[in-house]
Amino acid sequence: MDIDLALFAAVGFAAQLIDGAIGMGYGVIASSVLVATGLPPAVASAAVHVTKIPTGIASALSHWKFGNIDWAVCRRLILPGIVGGIVGASVIALLPLNVIRPLAALYLGLMGIVVILRALRWRRDPVAFETPKGRPGTVGLLGGLFDSFGGGWGPIVTTSLIMQGRDPRKAVGSANTAEPVVAAVQAAVFSFWLGAATLTTIGSTALAIMVGALLAAPVAAFLVNKLPGRLIAGAVGLVLIGLNMPALIALIGRLL
Repeated sequence: MDIDLALFAAVGFAAQLIDGAIGMGYGVIASSVLVATGLPPAVASAAVHVTKIPTGIASALSHWKFGNIDWAVCRRLILPGIVGGIVGASVIALLPLNVIRPLAALYLGLMGIVVILRALRWRRDPVAFETPKGRPGTVGLLGGLFDSFGGGWGPIVTTSLIMQGRDPRKAVGSANTAEPVVAAVQAAVFSFWLGAATLTTIGSTALAIMVGALLAAPVAAFLVNKLPGRLIAGAVGLVLIGLNMPALIALIGRLL
């Protein structure tokens, strides 16, 4: 059992290191691991959102220390993100995901391709990430909605903020700072629909993942502060495509 908990802690460390460095991956990776152990998707997502609260706070503090946060953008993400999170958590707790997940994967995969193309243009178009356009509130609403399905806040919010022309470093830090507030509301909604006792059945596993993630948070924030923005943007696109490729392949298989 101790070996299993150490492995879950390693998963939490790796997931948070990736998420904190490029603004996405924690929810998808942690949820995928829990589902692989046999947990229902709704229970896995609920447990991950509980762990996102302390790990998200640690990540936010680390990003604040390194100056990676645009507070105006962060504030505009939170309320719409809460609204989207309430709706999304209710949907996943009550409805099957065989329709929603493929659509989300298709959207995120296409976003990954577009972000990579923009990263490749960086040198030729130096203002591509310096002239913000778009509304962070809409991004927060969609991020909260899809995040409830097992991880989508980072892929949607971080990617969309970069797509709007914002500094990738600030996009990562702002998204990670708003996330624990939204996650706390989502965890409460999951507890309402599933019953708080459901989450206690996997308490030790969730705790191990959380400990690993807490250790990774300051390391990830340091990496964001040091890595070139172009590299962050390109990594965001590659991770998006990689995380959503299995769902896209499954969707294509069903259509054919």
